[in-house]
Amino acid sequence: MRFSHRAAILAALTCSLSHPAFALHRTPVRALDGYRCMALDAPERVMMDFRHPIPLQSEPRDGAPSLAPALAVLPIATDAPPTNGYVRSMTLALRPGWVSTRWLKPYDAVHPGMTCTPYVMNDGKLGFVFGRATQ
Repeated sequence: MRFSHRAAILAALTCSLSHPAFALHRTPVRALDGYRCMALDAPERVMMDFRHPIPLQSEPRDGAPSLAPALAVLPIATDAPPTNGYVRSMTLALRPGWVSTRWLKPYDAVHPGMTCTPYVMNDGKLGFVFGRATQ
């Protein structure tokens, strides 16, 4: 019995280590044109409410279905004006969605001296490149 338990663990480790996703090191491929970084800046009681996180919604309206919780840093479309108090953004899988402008601020207003650029990563998902602003 002990041998089969060890064999099962070894098999699981071998499969997980040989899986392509494990070996993939995420790197930025190209900047996400037409988007800029914004940051959620809500009161702590809102940010820490894990039962009711700020949603990324399927449509620009109150009560629209939630696609996912909004990220703390979001890519926001620069070519589309707000609609009904919502701006266009996306999920980590690059699926479009909408987030309320109520809790959004420019990234550099929340993180002074820092920069953020949304990128498509080598795994085809959303990523960000962070840096320091030059003086």
